[in-house]
Parts: sequence; structure tokens; C-alpha cells
Amino acid sequence: MKKRFNILIEDDWEVMGNGLGNVAQLQYLPSLFFMKLANRLGIKLTFMVDVVQQLVYSNHIHSDYNIKLQKNLWDDNILLMKSYGFDVQLHLHPQWMNATLKDGFFYLGNNWNFGKYSNADQDMLIRESVNYLENLITPIDPDYKVIAYKGGSWGLQPSGDLLRNMEKHGIRIVMGVRKGMALPSNGVDYTTLEEPNMPYYPDYNDLCKVSPEKKEITVIPLQIVTPGIKGLSYLAADMVKRKISKKDSMRHFYNGQIPEKISGLSPVSEDSRPRFPFVNYKTHLKIGNQPYSYLKTSFDQVISRLSDTPFERIPILIECHTKQYNNYFKDIERFLSYVLEKYGDIAEFSSLTEYLKEIDAKSKIVKLKTA
Repeated sequence: MKKRFNILIEDDWEVMGNGLGNVAQLQYLPSLFFMKLANRLGIKLTFMVDVVQQLVYSNHIHSDYNIKLQKNLWDDNILLMKSYGFDVQLHLHPQWMNATLKDGFFYLGNNWNFGKYSNADQDMLIRESVNYLENLITPIDPDYKVIAYKGGSWGLQPSGDLLRNMEKHGIRIVMGVRKGMALPSNGVDYTTLEEPNMPYYPDYNDLCKVSPEKKEITVIPLQIVTPGIKGLSYLAADMVKRKISKKDSMRHFYNGQIPEKISGLSPVSEDSRPRFPFVNYKTHLKIGNQPYSYLKTSFDQVISRLSDTPFERIPILIECHTKQYNNYFKDIERFLSYVLEKYGDIAEFSSLTEYLKEIDAKSKIVKLKTA
């Protein structure tokens, strides 16, 4: 018998959104830790891999041996994920499109929202990315298919062309929405999201709305977390500790100063950042550069809130970023061990490919709009 809560861990596997970082430092080593930990604990993972980054790297393998090395490591890392038995699905940061390489730095665009790209660009990038992953993986897993997508920088609006292009190329699960999220500079506004907790069939023209009829695509929302004074105090204490220990090491991989044009790139404007007193600040369930105390408090809050809902089978989506794991390995191990110990009788872990099979077998777990 399946347990009430189905924990879906999706890891956005990428370097920094402004193009900085090294595959070995931010992707291979932290993902190796995560895979070994999950394997030991018996936890299912899905890695959402940014293929646009890899397509750009592939264009420079003949002119830069460092990029060639990282490109090859990226490919081998994907195959390692599959050899461990983990799921690999699609994540795209479209600001990598048309990136240029100069003096060891990638210069990216500043449009982070895939929904704002042309229909032709969306179709082309999804097609090339799906083909890249399936060509890489099917030699070792003939049944492999790309079936899930996580929006880079949560950018899924406007949704009409984007969801139709996703469906065209076999995408069945889309993630990135969270009730209350609004990033005006990125063209993201999910404040009117009709279903904050359960998977739902979206109105393609406005994915904030639940469709009255079944669709090929299911949207799984990120779970809301309100840290409050307690949660924010854990983050503040950890931030002070990080500043004292000076853990940031990105600049050590480059010769000279990082150009301001690169370091200043962000999908979040100053107006969108949380401001004092922060009491009503909302975010979502995630694993990254957070201390154990915050991870535990956040997960407990979500379980408590969802326990009062009438649904019998509830997916809990957790957004992860392996690039943030450095210096938080013990916190992550302690947190996942806590989840298994405290909630193991009511919660289990699934990959997204497994969850899609559950949807197809029992479509009633996906919400439709009712009159």
C-alpha cells in the first residue's frame, strides 16, 4: 500500500545562472555526494539538468581545452547518475542561448524566462535538449525518455506556446510554480495560482488556472514555506557564520577580477528581494545552502499544513541545488535521515518518471477544475 506523502526530490543541476563556475566544483563533486547519500539511505532522486549550458560548452570544445574537459565530465556525470539508478530530466536556463566566451568567461543574455522567448526558439531549444539527453542516455537505458521539465528561474510565463511546445516534445510534468511567487523583472507572477498544493491539469493559456479537462501535461507546485521569525533566525545565524568563515571560492577558478557585467546578472531585481521585517516572507521547500535547523523546521511546517487537507496521496516537491551544497553536506545528511526516521511510516520517495506512471495509472490524483 502506498504511503500518504510522496516526496519528489528534484535537483536543478547546473553552474551559476550568470555562467560562472566549474562543472567539477559545482556539479560533479556535490552530485557525487548526493548520489552516495541517497543510495545509502534508499532515497529516490531526479536530477533536472541544464542542457543549454552543455550545448554551449559543446560549441567551444575545439577552441578551449578547459571547456572540453568540463563538457566531457558533464556527459560522464549524467551516465553516472543513471548507473546509480537515479532519474535524469530536463531543466533549461535560456539566458545561455547565444552566449559568448571571452578571456575564460561566458557572457550570457539577461532574459531568464523561457516563456518570453519566441515560439521558434522554444521549439528549437526543447527539441535539441531532449535529443541531446536521449542520445546520451539511451545506449545504456533503451527505455529512457525525457518526460519532465523544471523552469529555469521559475520562468514559465507566458505559458501558451511554452506548454504546447513541451507537449509536442513529450514533456508530461512541468514544475516551477509556487503560490505567491512574483518576480516582476523576470516576468513571473504566480500570485493568482489556483492550486497551491496538489498536481493539476493547467489551462495552457494561463498555467495559474486549473483546466476543467484532462491535459497531457501535469503541473506540480512547489510547496509554500513561511519561515517566520524562527526560520529566519536560523538563516541569519548561518549567514553570519558563512561571512566569518569566507566560504565563497568562485573567484579562485578565474584569472583576474570577475567582470561586473557577469557578476551582476540575476533574475531577481532589488525590488523583488525580501525586506525588513521579513515576517510575512514566503518561499518554498528546498535543499541547498540552509542549515539543518531550517531544513527541519520547513519540512515539519509543510507536513503539518498538508496533514489537514482531504487528499489521500500528496506529492511533496523539494527543490534542490547541488551547486549550493559545499559546506552543507552534514546538514543535508542529517535532514534526510531525520525525514526517514520521523516520517518514514507516512512518507516515501519517488522519481518523477515513477510519479508519471502513478498519474497515468490513477489520473484522479491530478486536479481538474470543478463547477
